[in-house]
Order: sequence, then structure tokens, then C-alpha cells
Amino acid sequence: MYEAVGLAIGRFRQCEHVKYEPKGLHEFVVESREPSTQHRLTRNTFDAWLRRPGGSPADVALKTRLKGLLGDVA
Repeated sequence: MYEAVGLAIGRFRQCEHVKYEPKGLHEFVVESREPSTQHRLTRNTFDAWLRRPGGSPADVALKTRLKGLLGDVA
């Protein structure tokens, strides 16, 4: 879920036609295909998760990759 939101934020930043930087309480809806499930996550929650240290090795690797994609996260 966090990876999907990070990738979406990266796409917003790359868009040439729309200058939009999701912040704060903007909500992202992540829906998996099978089985169909929706997860809701605000930008504040995403940023807090990204700043939080530690986690499993997979979490640390994912956070490192997303930080590299997004640059400095406020």
C-alpha cells in the first residue's frame, strides 16, 4: 500500500500538464485487483511512515527506494 502511494506521488511530480503536489490530508485510495480490497491512506500518514526508522529488512529497503524516488520528504 505504501509503495503504491509513493509511486503515485512520484507520477504526480513527473506530470508536465498538472502542477500538483499532494500534501497533508489528501487521501489516496489503493485497490488491489484480486481479491478486490481498498485501502485509504492520507499523505500525512504516508510521510509519517516514511520517516519512521526501522522495521523489517523489507520495510527498510522499500523506504530507502521510495525516499530515493521522492527525494526529501517533508
